[in-house]
Amino acid sequence: MSTQAGRRRATTVEKNARIFAPIKAHRTFETVIERIIEAIDSQGLSEGDRLPNESEMARLLEVSRPTLRQALRVLETSGVLKIRAGQAGGVFVASEMVPVEVLGQNIALEVHHVGELIATRRIIEPIVYHLAAENASEEELDRIADAIELMRRHLGEPNMISRADGLYHRRIAHAAGNQILLRTMTGIYRDLNPLRGALRNDREHGLHMIDVHSRQLEAIRACDHEGLERMLQETFVDLEEEFKVTSRFSVRWTPREDNVSAKAPPERKRKARA
Repeated sequence: MSTQAGRRRATTVEKNARIFAPIKAHRTFETVIERIIEAIDSQGLSEGDRLPNESEMARLLEVSRPTLRQALRVLETSGVLKIRAGQAGGVFVASEMVPVEVLGQNIALEVHHVGELIATRRIIEPIVYHLAAENASEEELDRIADAIELMRRHLGEPNMISRADGLYHRRIAHAAGNQILLRTMTGIYRDLNPLRGALRNDREHGLHMIDVHSRQLEAIRACDHEGLERMLQETFVDLEEEFKVTSRFSVRWTPREDNVSAKAPPERKRKARA
């Protein structure tokens, strides 16, 4: 690489670092959208200009890639950016003329989707947890415990904590023993993934998650439905408060009166179900 080319590259890196400074406050996709539009305006970027690639932009803004993708999707739908796949692809400015009304409508649609997603989780996830308490084998419970241990092992590594947290929830969904609910919750967890970038991801929050999950697993093992009901509220509250979602509905576990087995913890089988 020539000296001149090296200087140009160094200048580009410095400029990107200055434009896409880390987001220190509210880390939602809306903040990312604001920062990208601010970069387009402040640097006089126009149609065809290339922005940093996805991984570089996420690193500079200090947001998760799912959160960044959510912002890029809204900006592309609104005609602000063009995203090209392949070796010669990347993120490009589609128009420096930001269609404010269209962008606002698309953000509102995304926010509405977020509200529905969080509310749907509150209705369906308790059923999954209570079914796991009734149906999980010892092997499945051990695998859920392994996911919590992974979180403990990776304290201080936000990305790894997030992955282990996702694994914890998916393993509980598997243990519920209902394939329809498993597919439904897999879709909900996938769509929730970008939103987690809005939450605190420091060591203290990691310890809080480990504590909540450990107590939830203890209640599942003991088939303690009342205790599980109380602890599930701690799971919901973070995202609901962050995105100001108020759900008017909740689901409670009420065993049928003729279900004698519900009065005592189930006998756990060592062998997992096929």
